[in-house]
Amino acid sequence: MQGSHQVNDRHGGNRSQPTAAREDESVSSVFSDDDDMTTSVIMRVVNKVVIVFPKVEPLPWDTFFKISLICAIPAAVYILLFTRMGFGLSVFQFVAGHMEQYAYYLAAALTGFIFSLYMLDFSYWETKCGKIMRRISWGIFVLGCMVVILFLSGEYPYGPICLFAVLTPMWLVLMKHLFYDRKSTRVYVSWLSGPLFFVSLLTVLLWLIWTFLRDENEWNEVTRLEAAEETGCEPNFEEYPDCQNSEGDVCFEVVPTPPDVIFPEGCDEECVKVYDQCLNTFILWVGPLLVSLALFFLSFFCTFLRTEGTNEKDIINFGKLWIFLLFAMWVTASLAGMGSGVTAALLALTLASFAGTFVFLAASFSRPDQKEQAKAVWRRVKAKYGDHLDTARGLAIVVTLPLALIYVGLSFINQCVRRTRIFRCSRSPERSTADDDSDQGGDGRSHSDDAKMDWITDRTRQQVNTVKSWDRSKVYTYAIYWGAAFMVLSVIVAQLTVLFLSWLIEKTSTMSLGAVTGILVGVGLVMFLLPPVPGVPIYLTLGIVIVAIGKDTLGYIGSMAYAAAVSLALKLLACTLQQKLIGENLSHYVSVRQFVGINSNLIRSMRLVLADPGIGIAKVSILIGGPDWPTSVLCGLMNLDLIPILVGTLPVIFLILPTMLTGSFTYMASLNEHGTPLFPWAGVAATIFAALTAIVQFGSMIIAAFFLEQTASLRQDDINAIPIDAEVKEADDKAEYGKKVYTDVTQWAVVPKLAKFTITLSLVCMVSCCYMVQLFPSECFEDYELTDTISGQLDGNWTNLFKPLGRIAVLLFVISCALLWCFTSWAKRKSVLIVKGTTVSPEHGMADGGETLASEPTPAEAIETIIPSGATEGRRSVTVVSTPRGEKSKSTEEVPLVAI
Repeated sequence: MQGSHQVNDRHGGNRSQPTAAREDESVSSVFSDDDDMTTSVIMRVVNKVVIVFPKVEPLPWDTFFKISLICAIPAAVYILLFTRMGFGLSVFQFVAGHMEQYAYYLAAALTGFIFSLYMLDFSYWETKCGKIMRRISWGIFVLGCMVVILFLSGEYPYGPICLFAVLTPMWLVLMKHLFYDRKSTRVYVSWLSGPLFFVSLLTVLLWLIWTFLRDENEWNEVTRLEAAEETGCEPNFEEYPDCQNSEGDVCFEVVPTPPDVIFPEGCDEECVKVYDQCLNTFILWVGPLLVSLALFFLSFFCTFLRTEGTNEKDIINFGKLWIFLLFAMWVTASLAGMGSGVTAALLALTLASFAGTFVFLAASFSRPDQKEQAKAVWRRVKAKYGDHLDTARGLAIVVTLPLALIYVGLSFINQCVRRTRIFRCSRSPERSTADDDSDQGGDGRSHSDDAKMDWITDRTRQQVNTVKSWDRSKVYTYAIYWGAAFMVLSVIVAQLTVLFLSWLIEKTSTMSLGAVTGILVGVGLVMFLLPPVPGVPIYLTLGIVIVAIGKDTLGYIGSMAYAAAVSLALKLLACTLQQKLIGENLSHYVSVRQFVGINSNLIRSMRLVLADPGIGIAKVSILIGGPDWPTSVLCGLMNLDLIPILVGTLPVIFLILPTMLTGSFTYMASLNEHGTPLFPWAGVAATIFAALTAIVQFGSMIIAAFFLEQTASLRQDDINAIPIDAEVKEADDKAEYGKKVYTDVTQWAVVPKLAKFTITLSLVCMVSCCYMVQLFPSECFEDYELTDTISGQLDGNWTNLFKPLGRIAVLLFVISCALLWCFTSWAKRKSVLIVKGTTVSPEHGMADGGETLASEPTPAEAIETIIPSGATEGRRSVTVVSTPRGEKSKSTEEVPLVAI
């Protein structure tokens, strides 16, 4: 029986149901009882205690360490070849000097190769010979892409880490076939979560030990310049022509031991910025941490393939944790002046990690199973998150719009090649629809006739029709919102925040510490009172500015302690004002109660927990991990005692400290004397505390969500007993009805042409500015660091931060926002006109004058009244249904169809 089972499993044959069930059982039933029981107990404790860890499968120790060794091999190879812990400097120097020149020729050849195959419809080659040729072609293309990425590692140093994220799953699947062929791939992949996470932690630990072992291993100005010279980075003499000596090299000299930078006469200290665009120095140093992140990503994904299934909340929590970690690294790098390059590196790593997970999926499921699993996942996603799909579609539009246009263009060329019938391998237009279920179109014509007439291929046409079926007004709006968020992060956070902090440090440098504290408290208090602003950027700013001003009087340690105390006092003062000034004094305003969401299940659960006597873990977790503004205002609406709430808020110091220290160490890392860093270890410390900030912030949110969910499930009767705020409910019903009317008004079929053009042009402008900032950061912004001054670096004018291309990008951003405002203003005006002119039906929860009318027009009918089918721009008389005081009447008024 065992031998038969092994043969069938190896060849992918059908297994009997008991055998398959045994194969898919938890690994705890596979190994010996004693060893497994001990391991299982330990793993269960870890899974219960540590939320942010992946849920690992219990394994015997010998198996665990064997698989850990397998996982460690690709990590060790990468660290040895592409990081400063190994021979990364030499490898990058060799590649940049000898191989990079061939990369572009190879890339051009690969582009022509894959273009030719696409024109020949190689994806439709279904004969035996055709399938072999297709696989060989794909192999050549993938191998060539890997070689191009390696050859370009000098210019794009994050390429090797992306290859690592993709090749590691391939390596692990190969090892499965060599050493664990008797086990199904899905079971084997689920085993990998623990070893991958162990190797991830071990990699970070070894990197930290190596970093602090010697001064030359730390990230500072000297090591950055030394690595830039050794890896062959081209100095930027165009912007710094005075930094070039007579021999064509940089004018300064880097001395590794002791670490120092020597500036001869006539060589300014600003010349170190000639290497500011050299990203490979940072990637080489932080490479082991990126390896750890890639393994961490894969370890979590492996838990999603566990045999007993995965809770969707685990996937969501991992997504949040991943975003927090990447955001923390990005913020730290941005403050250190490496924001633009690190953004591309982190995005590339994330995409490569997702690509690597597809290797696990392809190995774990057969082709039919993959399609079935994909359909099942899509059904679950639509059922549970259908209301949010337009948000995801908007993100896809803003990211891929230029690529989509290129794809449509290639499809047009492909269709033209098909019509010529020159190549026998090429698919004919008639055959492109031969597999359709129906041979006739709605107008009686055959699909083959439609294919001959169409200007793009049938597959592309289906994809275009799918996009057309979306609610395009909503999707385009979300796409513009996504682009606006990206521009805010790339311009306001990454560029203007550093500019503002440097200006603040410069202007307050002559002030006393007390005056600076007063200014920061005032500004921070105003920011705290704004609902969308969280506390993290405020603590970060305090950590930077107070240390910069107070280091001479209090010292660095004293300044940090003082900044932490001020941050805590500011948080408590803000909570007091939010609770007393807004929550209690403005509780009679419906808009305040509605903004808090007083009738939502989340806030009702929070009300129960906050109303409990004493100070328990649940109450503290909500005060710390809950949203700042709504939580404090809710305490005021409930008339809770202030002192217990402030006492329960005190543990926020555990969030304040790592955030504030991130800012302090980032500032200290930028300090140098004659080119020599004063605190060479500060950059590493800033990175560590930034990651710790993300973990603490994420953990507090998870714990708060856990207690709220527990309250919602165990105290449902108490929640239902809380009376509904009738005034807020009426306002919510009005807002909900207004949203429905707005949705009907903005249906693409009834939107006038000018309004369509407006939002489409807004989308194009937003996508254009996002691509400019992302692809050409050095052409958009001047290099500016935290210790620079506007007078010294920007000639006294802060607008000089923006280069001509950057000004164009900002202008496009402003135009896009203005056009979106025009579109939404038009739609809101139409919505308000309909809402005022009709009576709300009972299902919408309200009626005009307290009466409901059976003959009330539906929103769609009302819209057809306001915007008739086929309406054109201009003015015309339309009939608007109005029902003052509950009486039916009609009035005719002239309404502009397009008011932009």
